Amino acid sequence: MKMGLTIKQNHMKKCIAEFISTHGHSPTYQELANVSGIDSVGNVHRYVSNLRERGHITMLPGQERSIAIVD
Repeated sequence: MKMGLTIKQNHMKKCIAEFISTHGHSPTYQELANVSGIDSVGNVHRYVSNLRERGHITMLPGQERSIAIVD
């Protein structure tokens, strides 16, 4: 079950979706920091973790570029 998102979490989800649409693969945390305007990769990690916990994205453990948007 998907949980609601804050404005910043929704912004991060849109950045992920746009990056995947444009590049054909999911972004790294550094690329997400660059496109979202967030200075800290640690904050990007926190947003991505929250999106995963809330059911809006999935990730394959131990694999890079494995973020996928859940419809």
